[in-house]
Amino acid sequence: MSRLRGAFRPEDTAIIVYLVTISVTVTLFHKGVDHWWIYVLIHSASVLLIIGWVRYSSRSENPIIRFFRYWYIIFLLTVFYEQIDAFILGMHGHYLDRYIANFEKGLLGFHPSVWMERFASPPVTEIMNIAYNSYYWLIPILGLSLYLKRDFIPFRRMVFSISVAFFISYYGFILFPVVGPRYQLAGLYNGPLTGYVVTPLQQFIMKYGDIRGGCMPSSHVAVALVILLLAWSYRKRMAIFLTPLVIGLSIATVYNRYHYVSDVVMGVVVGLVAFYWGKRVYSLEKFSAKATGSSGR
Repeated sequence: MSRLRGAFRPEDTAIIVYLVTISVTVTLFHKGVDHWWIYVLIHSASVLLIIGWVRYSSRSENPIIRFFRYWYIIFLLTVFYEQIDAFILGMHGHYLDRYIANFEKGLLGFHPSVWMERFASPPVTEIMNIAYNSYYWLIPILGLSLYLKRDFIPFRRMVFSISVAFFISYYGFILFPVVGPRYQLAGLYNGPLTGYVVTPLQQFIMKYGDIRGGCMPSSHVAVALVILLLAWSYRKRMAIFLTPLVIGLSIATVYNRYHYVSDVVMGVVVGLVAFYWGKRVYSLEKFSAKATGSSGR
């Protein structure tokens, strides 16, 4: 048992805590969720598989297995994201957009995404979507830079921090399901946003890869902020390049009508929590690795 505990890393614990929490939540709030028990079974089985995988992969010297030992959580994040779509309304039974839309209209006097339409043009929309689409490359760019240089503790900190950001966001979708302005405020826009190359690609991704109700908080903003802050910590030249992209991404979430400003603000909060949580956890981990003479592998 002690050897198994020693094989576990903070990021392994994070994904198991998330899976258990989701299983309990779906069990308690499954009214209207078709075949809810299947998702509980899937998440419960995933916990057992992860425990077995951690035990097996931690003892292996095979470079391919060791690669997946580091990266497996990143690959699983998309799988668990797509599953939320099935039970996102289990707790409330309906979307809660009206609360956010009315709050922002009352506070600001206008709907931000509708107000931003005055700046819309194909060139601006294309730039916004280039920034938004950069989200899909942030994790691989920083991750590969750290992994290939054998910066294992920083890499593991990255995995832990983005996992925390994702898992808080995923659970937030269930606590406060929101579909976003593009649906809630559809009748207030003058027409669709058009661009050139990246814009239709991004619209295709959102049409077929996005879940309905996963807006609060913005996981895009949360994770992008984590990656940016980690880049400033470990790869400052990369951070200079990423900074305008992450700023543009945050603006694009509202411009593209995917998110309310409130989603973005909460995404920033989640990103900061995840970053500093990871900093705290892996400061202790780095100290432990030095004390034991381990490389952090």
